[in-house]
Amino acid sequence: MLNAAELVDICAVAAFRTSRYRKWWLERFRLSLQDRNTFSERWQIGVSRWGLALVVFTSVAVISGLTYFLVAQTPLREALVPGYLASSARENAQQARATADSALRVLGQQTRYLEALQAVLRGDVPENQDVELALDSLVSSDIDLDVAPESMDSALRARIAEEDRFALRRSSAEPLNSRGMSFRPVNGPVSDTYDATTGHYGVDFVAPDGSMVHAVDDGTVLLASYTVDGGYVIAVQHKANRLSVYKHNQSLLREPGDVVRAGDAIAILGGTGTTSKGPHCHFEWWVDGAPLDPTPWLPGLAATP
Repeated sequence: MLNAAELVDICAVAAFRTSRYRKWWLERFRLSLQDRNTFSERWQIGVSRWGLALVVFTSVAVISGLTYFLVAQTPLREALVPGYLASSARENAQQARATADSALRVLGQQTRYLEALQAVLRGDVPENQDVELALDSLVSSDIDLDVAPESMDSALRARIAEEDRFALRRSSAEPLNSRGMSFRPVNGPVSDTYDATTGHYGVDFVAPDGSMVHAVDDGTVLLASYTVDGGYVIAVQHKANRLSVYKHNQSLLREPGDVVRAGDAIAILGGTGTTSKGPHCHFEWWVDGAPLDPTPWLPGLAATP
């Protein structure tokens, strides 16, 4: 244990050292500028080690702050900071990434669309939901063509509008079963029935050339194109894995991806295609990927002569 005398000596030494260090920091010097020829004093200032250190620290802080501002807040950062990516380059990269994602998404949709078409041409029926999603995403909307319709076009438009109004007024009183149809494709008699043994997977309806061909139920147009044997063909995908096909049309009124309701006019009856022998509508009905005789499911067909 230290006695009182030793403690007094230690405190005295500490005070002496503190006083000496303080004197060393606060000791003042005179900094002057003299004329080289006459040695006359032109400028002088009194400084201490503490003041000089404070000036140096403040100068370093100010210079560091200005350097940071110039590098971080001005275009100089693109040239001075290694690996720094400019904001415009980041925006371009983000835009390129978004464009690439959109292109990949559209490519996937088109791939599913082509697979659906190939399945239909092979006689298979793809999943209804996947086909509708693929087709809906490929359909463009709000296309405004400022073209004056001719008189024939106006008459055709009026006929289609009339057919559509008739389809909207028509309603089914009884619910349909899973294979039923709510509308006949053509208002006319049957000239040839379904016969799978001869490869005739449908029913032929006879009507005057130019008659309207109607969608038998609500659905989405899956195919609308020209084939050598079937002429102008249009196929509509319905719910519950049902598909209706209409062949030998004179012209088509719908495009792939169009959503139609039962009774909507989708084509004009004709006799196109190498297997057609006159104006008629060859109608096929596919359920779960297999062709069926549509006769039992068509409304009012039993009464047709």
